Amino acid sequence: MAVLKRKVLSNEKVAPDIFRVRIDIWDEAKRACPGQFIHVRCSSLYDPLLRRPFSIHEVNQNAVGILYRAAGKGTVLLSEKKPGDMLDVMGPLGSGFKIVPGRGPFVIVAGGMGAAPMIFLAKIISGRVEDSAGKRDRADIRVLIGAGTKELVLCEEDFKKLGCLVEIATDDGSYGREGYVSRLFNELVGKMKPLQVYACGPCAMLREIAIEAFRHKISCQMSFEERMGCGVGACLG
Repeated sequence: MAVLKRKVLSNEKVAPDIFRVRIDIWDEAKRACPGQFIHVRCSSLYDPLLRRPFSIHEVNQNAVGILYRAAGKGTVLLSEKKPGDMLDVMGPLGSGFKIVPGRGPFVIVAGGMGAAPMIFLAKIISGRVEDSAGKRDRADIRVLIGAGTKELVLCEEDFKKLGCLVEIATDDGSYGREGYVSRLFNELVGKMKPLQVYACGPCAMLREIAIEAFRHKISCQMSFEERMGCGVGACLG
């Protein structure tokens, strides 16, 4: 874990109130795994005082990316950062997902901002599969994305570029299937048994996914995103 200042490389709006910021990478971040997060101080002043936790959205040779919603004082301040500005970051933190070997099928369920860590996860899974001759082979990754409306559907094209089969559900039916993404999951596991399920999103969605995975005896890993004080357990948050 590192605590250091890093330069903002880009900070772009990708959906209503949703931003993707990329910051200069550091050595510890190069070894990050999907599901881990970084703790960011959004202001150089003491208001807001506490850092904000953000799932790692992407890692490449030059940058660490996070995807976030500008919803409160801290994230609104973060959305105003410009390329060249400095951010006080801590991490990577958390245990992250355990990557199960095999071709799949893998099912990723992303509800709302729960899509943030899943691009990193899908990229790692798709790059881990080898055939009997040791050559890279495409993993069978099914991605179910849930959102309130069409405008809030996140990362669809990013998943497709990784070769994932994507299905979408919106609460209002403005894109994809109408209803909750948990309904898509219930239908999918009724037709096939995934090797592994990974999920991130609202607690109500995770509860439904967990119940259905348990009923079908499917291994399931979930990422719970909550506010916290310190990020390392000292605050008991």
